[in-house]
Amino acid sequence: MREGDGSVEGSLTAAIPYAALRASERLRLWGAVGHGTGDVTLRTAMGGSYRSDTAWSMAVAGLRGGLLAPPAGGSGPALAVTSDALWTRTSSGRTRQLAASESDATRLRLGLEGSYRMALGGGGSLAPKLEVGARHDGGDAETGFGVELGGGVAWSDPALGLSLDVSGRALVAHGSDLKDRGCAASLAFDPDPATGRGPSLGLRREFGGRAQGGLDALFQPATLEGCTGGGEASSRWTLEAGWGVAAFGGRFVGTPRVGVSASAFGRDLSVGWRLAPETAAAPGPSLGVEAARREGGAAGAEHGVRIEVSARW
Repeated sequence: MREGDGSVEGSLTAAIPYAALRASERLRLWGAVGHGTGDVTLRTAMGGSYRSDTAWSMAVAGLRGGLLAPPAGGSGPALAVTSDALWTRTSSGRTRQLAASESDATRLRLGLEGSYRMALGGGGSLAPKLEVGARHDGGDAETGFGVELGGGVAWSDPALGLSLDVSGRALVAHGSDLKDRGCAASLAFDPDPATGRGPSLGLRREFGGRAQGGLDALFQPATLEGCTGGGEASSRWTLEAGWGVAAFGGRFVGTPRVGVSASAFGRDLSVGWRLAPETAAAPGPSLGVEAARREGGAAGAEHGVRIEVSARW
């Protein structure tokens, strides 16, 4: 046991107001500011305990805009841009045992998403897509520059109720050895996607790191190091099934569902129920309840329950 050994514990209570504005049919702006206070405690291996007050502040703003609107029908291109900027500061007060500290961190992200929809007979479509993004983390925390490249193709046939999506992506953080790449294919069956009624079935197979969403890796809150999974040899498959039935006079749809997924690290089982308005754009509350079981961990099976409530008006 050395005199320099020990642990650091901290707590923070913060308020983060958030606002969004749809400036036009193609442009959505959003922003948030936050401030919080708490304390940090340094506990040494020699039995010492030193406490100091902490403060945290942040500001973030972003936008998503359509440079080319997707075609309502027929064939044509679509192009969208998404971007945000984040600043955060963390500080601690000076005490007799601890020196004061202050650190800033910044994050800038920019992404472009392009696709070309080709109309097929029977209302079906085929849409190749390409995505590129850049991210820079700066300040006193982890720093780095990342580039995201993604692409794929999506096919749908409403007459059959089938849709197929194949996608792949690669994330490279320049100036370090952080890399991540993955690909995925998903097949879905939903004969009535407009209302969510009736049976629905989805099967997904993934290889390597996260592949869905293209720019999702760069646009998640984690640091660049946290965005890279490095599991290029891993694979995972997921199966979900549900059946939507009319509820409350047809104004809502209740959907019991079950899901199972498996990988080399274990297996996840879930069962749940969701109540939502008949159409996604309709106003009203939504309720979801899900129970899950995870098997294969070193500590044995894990269980959890998730409840989600939302409202749209």
